[in-house]
Amino acid sequence: MCGQTVKVAGTILKSNMSKKSSWLQKIPLHSFLFAVYPGIALLAFNISEVDLSSGFRPLLLSVLAAGFFMLVFYLIYRDWRRAALLATLLLVLFFSYGHVYILLKAVNLNGLYLFRHRTLTPIWFVLAALMIWWASRRSLNITSATYGLNLIGLFLLILPVFQLVSFSIQSRISQADAEKDASTLGLKAGSQTPDIYYIILDGYGRADVLETQFGYDNSAFLNELQNLGFFVADCSQSNYAQTQMSLASSLNFNYIDALSDRFVAGSDDRTGLDALIHHSAARESLERAGYKTVAFATGFLATELTDADYFLSPGYSWGELNEFEALLMETTFARLIQDGNRFGMQASGSERFRERTLFTLEKLDELSYIQGPKFVFVHVIAPHPPYVFGPTGGPIEPAEAGTTKTQEGASHYRDQVIYINSRMLEILPKIIANSSTPPIIVIQGDHGPTIPSSPRARMSNLNAYYLPGAETAVYPTITPVNTFRIIFNTYFGQNLELLDDVSLYSEYDDPFNWRVVPNACKTNE
Repeated sequence: MCGQTVKVAGTILKSNMSKKSSWLQKIPLHSFLFAVYPGIALLAFNISEVDLSSGFRPLLLSVLAAGFFMLVFYLIYRDWRRAALLATLLLVLFFSYGHVYILLKAVNLNGLYLFRHRTLTPIWFVLAALMIWWASRRSLNITSATYGLNLIGLFLLILPVFQLVSFSIQSRISQADAEKDASTLGLKAGSQTPDIYYIILDGYGRADVLETQFGYDNSAFLNELQNLGFFVADCSQSNYAQTQMSLASSLNFNYIDALSDRFVAGSDDRTGLDALIHHSAARESLERAGYKTVAFATGFLATELTDADYFLSPGYSWGELNEFEALLMETTFARLIQDGNRFGMQASGSERFRERTLFTLEKLDELSYIQGPKFVFVHVIAPHPPYVFGPTGGPIEPAEAGTTKTQEGASHYRDQVIYINSRMLEILPKIIANSSTPPIIVIQGDHGPTIPSSPRARMSNLNAYYLPGAETAVYPTITPVNTFRIIFNTYFGQNLELLDDVSLYSEYDDPFNWRVVPNACKTNE
């Protein structure tokens, strides 16, 4: 009797569960879930570096593709659930191809690379045929397959959707906090307010590091800067080892831990840093004093001041890929098209970096048409990777563009230093000549080179100042945190105390766990 009761209760429970989950068994949503998952997961993984809008087009196309495949298979089988199963299987093959190719392409047998497109593509077609055969069998339990795939699709989306929503909310909160807490200064501008050019050359190292680590003598470039009137801080170090922290600090002329108590060891939440860059004390103070902000597209979310008075970007047509789309393509079957450079598709996002950098360098000395004082913020992602320029500015082979191997990377890094030097020596004299009032120009590496990655080399950065009439205000060991303190004190009637010049190194995975890197120049004085 007891066993019979248990059996009846179990039947009732099973019946209730069946009723609750019936929509998962009947409605084949999984094709659309599997179609959007790769894009949403990639967005979530790169959310601190890309704008959400960059994923709109691939997500839309993925949904349309899922619907198209379902419709085609429905016309053949007259069964929406079976049509969805077949569509999902093909989508899995499409979106997994690039991942498998990246994983296996380095595998070789006695120098013979086994997995290239010519071998992997036929395997994929065979797998597609087998999957279509399997899904077409009458004996297949289509209800269970629909239920299981719906559950898997929903489960896969939980984490990336949570990450995207959480990041968006946190970014809005951080932006509001940055705007509320911004310590805007009441700058006292004179009758002739100078334009201010803040030029960041990403990862540009100090002269002694270039000499010892890369075998490159940078003295000719630095001598030319001095001949133009620049003061070169030959013992400078950056305050932080990573771009976001470095620029958040320099643009707010303070150390990160003084700007907010949220940046603590063990946390990898960088959302507040972007807000501190976009709405920095330097920018807000200058705009309040009547300056217009000019910024360029960088492809790096943290430094794209899209709300600047003048935001300059190369024009792209609808048919061109953004970096996110190019990256997503590399992980799919479309990589076959991409690697073959068919239909004009770029081999990688590296070409977009190149186009943007060239655009910035071409337009930087042409800003005299903007009336009134201007604060020009320029972040050139060079000589930092990706390596897209040879020493004379020509493109390099795509296979070499992103290498991080020490020997190859050092050579490509050195070449990009040479090219950037040549362009700066063309641009800077024109900026000075085209300015009705002698401008303020600061050229800084946000940190030192990525290769090699020793803390001392990483913290040793280029730091040069064009401060007409105030050259004695700067000194050899100055760090970026004091840059705008000196500018505002010298030209805008402020009395800001200079901070101790401290370099705080941290690893990328634990960005706020800092340790001090002593300045060797100070030690040797």
